[in-house]
Amino acid sequence: MGGSRKQRITREKLILDRIPMTYIELYHELYNSHLIALSKLESLKPPYPKWYDLTAHYDYHYGITDHSIKNYTVLKYNVQQLIKDRMISFDTERVTALNYALSLQGIKGPPYEFIHGNNKASVQFRKEALNKPMAALTHDIFPRVLPQFYSWTNIYGKNYLTWEGTQAQLVISEPELVKKVLKNIEGSFPKKKAEGFIYKLLGDGLLTTEGEKWARQRKLANHAFHGESLKSMNPAIIAAVETMLEKWKGQEGKEIEVFEQFRLLTSEVISRTAFGSCYLEGEKIFQMLTKLSILATRNLYKSRIPGISKIRKTTDEIESEKLAKGIHECVMEMIKKREEKIVTGEADSFGNDFLGLLVNAFHDSDDKNRLSVEDLVDECKTFYFVGQEMTKSLLTWTVLLLSIHSDWQEKARREVIEVFGDKNPHSEGISKLKTMNLIIYETLRLYPPVFAISRKVARDVQLGKLIIPVNMEIMIPIIALHHDPQLWGDDVNLFKPERFAEGIAKATKYNTAAFSPFSLGPRSCVGMGFATTETKIALSMILQRYTITLSPAYIHAPFPQFMLQPQHGLQVMLHSLQRNRVTGGFVDYCIQNASCMAIAYALSLQGIKGPPYEFIHGNNKASVQFRKEALNKPMAALTHDIFPRVLPQFYSWTNIYGKNYLTWEGTQAQLVISEPELVKKVLKNIEGSFPKKKAEGFIYKLLGDGLLTTEGEKWARQRKLANHAFHGESLKSMNPAIIAAVETMLEKWKGQEGKEIEVFEQFRLLTSEVISRTAFGSCYLEGEKIFQMLTKLSILATRNLYKSRIPGISKIRKTTDEIESEKLAKGIHECVMEMIKKREEKIVTGEADSFGNDFLGLLVSAFHDSDDKNRLSVEDLVDECKTFYFVGQEMTKSLLTWTVLLLSIHSDWQEKARREVIEVFGDKNPHSEGISKLKTMNLIIYETLRLYPPVFAISRKVARDVQLGKLIIPVNMEIMIPIIALHHDPQLWGDDVHLFKPERFAEGIAKATKYNTAAFSPFSLGPRSCVGMGFATTETKIALSMILQRYTITLSPAYIHAPFSQFMLQPEHGLQVMLHSLQSDA
Repeated sequence: MGGSRKQRITREKLILDRIPMTYIELYHELYNSHLIALSKLESLKPPYPKWYDLTAHYDYHYGITDHSIKNYTVLKYNVQQLIKDRMISFDTERVTALNYALSLQGIKGPPYEFIHGNNKASVQFRKEALNKPMAALTHDIFPRVLPQFYSWTNIYGKNYLTWEGTQAQLVISEPELVKKVLKNIEGSFPKKKAEGFIYKLLGDGLLTTEGEKWARQRKLANHAFHGESLKSMNPAIIAAVETMLEKWKGQEGKEIEVFEQFRLLTSEVISRTAFGSCYLEGEKIFQMLTKLSILATRNLYKSRIPGISKIRKTTDEIESEKLAKGIHECVMEMIKKREEKIVTGEADSFGNDFLGLLVNAFHDSDDKNRLSVEDLVDECKTFYFVGQEMTKSLLTWTVLLLSIHSDWQEKARREVIEVFGDKNPHSEGISKLKTMNLIIYETLRLYPPVFAISRKVARDVQLGKLIIPVNMEIMIPIIALHHDPQLWGDDVNLFKPERFAEGIAKATKYNTAAFSPFSLGPRSCVGMGFATTETKIALSMILQRYTITLSPAYIHAPFPQFMLQPQHGLQVMLHSLQRNRVTGGFVDYCIQNASCMAIAYALSLQGIKGPPYEFIHGNNKASVQFRKEALNKPMAALTHDIFPRVLPQFYSWTNIYGKNYLTWEGTQAQLVISEPELVKKVLKNIEGSFPKKKAEGFIYKLLGDGLLTTEGEKWARQRKLANHAFHGESLKSMNPAIIAAVETMLEKWKGQEGKEIEVFEQFRLLTSEVISRTAFGSCYLEGEKIFQMLTKLSILATRNLYKSRIPGISKIRKTTDEIESEKLAKGIHECVMEMIKKREEKIVTGEADSFGNDFLGLLVSAFHDSDDKNRLSVEDLVDECKTFYFVGQEMTKSLLTWTVLLLSIHSDWQEKARREVIEVFGDKNPHSEGISKLKTMNLIIYETLRLYPPVFAISRKVARDVQLGKLIIPVNMEIMIPIIALHHDPQLWGDDVHLFKPERFAEGIAKATKYNTAAFSPFSLGPRSCVGMGFATTETKIALSMILQRYTITLSPAYIHAPFSQFMLQPEHGLQVMLHSLQSDA
């Protein structure tokens, strides 16, 4: 009944074939478990018994004599239960022991799952990361590229334990530990032996082998890729790039997908330089290697029981074997051709390229130096694959970064033109490309081609304070170190090549492992010089011919497939630099238009939308239309809700797109922000990322490069002068001049009691007189011509604010307004110089012994300073005079006008202010001590500044790529802050935001704004806050005090409420009030 022994074996095999493979493997491990000591903490890899042995073992343990199919269920149950229970117990003990040993040293990690380790979790992390679009065109790619490492690092720290299946891995990203592992001085951390798909891809070649074999093969590679050899490769690289660029002709202005182009280029280059052939000859090898790399990536975290592939192979394993065999055959055929050339006499050596060196070594008579067939094939696979993958990745990400950061693209282009002109790159020049070096280093930091490195632990070893057992693996996520803010600062995820300006050592603060894109120590990449040289040549030749901008079709999705690559390719727009002068301006605009689309796309990924961009005009036409409609439409009531009228386009777009959105002033991108935290960061500008926007056009003619617009050391010097002129004690000394000017105005008001008077013009004359007397030691009449010309210039500037002009067109053809503005600027310059000349003549004639202590005197003194660092130029002197003549009266005129309007409406607050003035000054003129006691007037002025801020919007420039809140803002954008939006925001001020309620400031500005600094910033914030704010409020208090001592003011029925934005906020139709004298008989 039992049958013969042969039959029993056959039946037993049939039964076992029907048992799930997992349990067969578990049984095998159990069968040999008595040979393993649990304390060794190492992986189980027992020998697998023959079927005869297996059945005999069954017979012994279970007394099985009937091996018929009927007993399958019993056999299956017994085998499954015993094997499963015993092996789970064994695995648990093994994992628990290792977890416990490392936890005692402070090393934790995600929980281990039987057989799978953390593979399931890794697959899930990866799936979620790759399926989720990146929120922005951000360089913060660590969470996407290695999501499980990113998550576990945040939970368990920089060093933690994880499991790739049943293999324990210590993940480390502490630089000192990384350096020790990669430098591997004591030989404790060799390369991990390639297995499975990786073995089929790279074999036991230079990248994976160890010991003497590695030393011999490294020597060959060093010889092939050393300095002189690299120089000899340049012509081949140039020829390959020229072939690529030839295909690009006719693609100007069109979208091109360059990742595929760079794949073909780098394949061609490695074929020519290392293998003496071309891409077409090696095409089949490249295709098979690519397929193998895809299979390797796909199977990275799939749990397989060791040895199971000997019994049952997956589809991918079968496919990988076919590919490996195909590659082997192609390489051998290529070698055979090289050998045949010697046999036929066509060549007298195997060649000096890398392949030639390999074939020479294959035929070496010395056994120690001779390569086997497998070694030869493995080296070819390694260099075919890595030789193009590394450069392809580097070149792709560099082009992406340059297409986003046009400033660095232009710097690189200028350098290339300076070094090579329009000639092809040469070795001597390549070494001079300093700017390009910085760009490549920063690209390698942000987008390292090799994003993680693994090593094996060859013996029990101490690593830092840790004791690491033998046979563990070390995993180093290079990308974690490259993106670590503790190593690189808060701007770690920004593209800032300048961080490498003083060298890698200084950039890393002499922390070697912080930057290791090509690894460190003896196993650093032998081809790093080759990769960077090829990249420099390709970039140089591209930049000589094209400007590159990012296409809106590009989807930012860095993808880990053996090396880092863009999942959906890299789409860019090419714009030829080979154009003539006639079409140059228009082509520049076409380029700018493409750049605009790229910026809009990059910001849209971060949730920033905005009105659609119109070619050349941006949103200027829309802004003009909004403004026209708002100014032509009477306000519905005497309301303080003026935001919709003063900045109608900002009001409308804020309602549509939110508090932060993108708009375009012509081709200039502007990020409009009214979130207080972002506004505060921009205006405080602690890191210097948000300087003032450089004055141009009409604004430059109005203010020049004076205190209001200049930057850097010049600003610091001129701010110091202004601070001295307008500090506390100086302000006190100005009071008599202010009082005298107000008295002059009030003298003219006599006889106007009970009549209507237009005070906006009166306040213009008053504030002009005050700034003339206090800052320039003259009077309004002397400076009248300057004031008139400045007013005309401000009207021209406002009128041309949203007019689109092609840059440079004014050099060819000027508008009437431009011609008029130049005449006015020239006239102002002459008048200021005449005024300065009078001041100088007083010294010459002995009429004065100094230039004076007023602002003009300080300027003239600085103009004559013997120290070059402190000396003002003529232009600086004139610009400062223009700035203070104009702003000095415009600011106070606006504040005084709107305060009088509000007091004429709100008689209760007018009466409170009057009572306070009488209580402090009686009928006497104001004095410094009393001015500081005007608490009620302070509240009124604050509320006026909130409702009617003289400066209703502030702009800044983005000096470098910067993170603002959660946003990444590219360089050369502008930031526009509508101050009026924050001052009228009900979320900041409550539902009564549009009501005049000075009492909201009763407990101070901080309490009124709920400690939200940016909610109230009529004079800006931070170091660039208005130097004249004390002057403006003091002048306003003095003028109001003297008016309230004499008159009650009511609003005239003739007044039309129409706040108007002309440089500063003013009433479009003036301010008509009725004066009622308080000077009556008892």
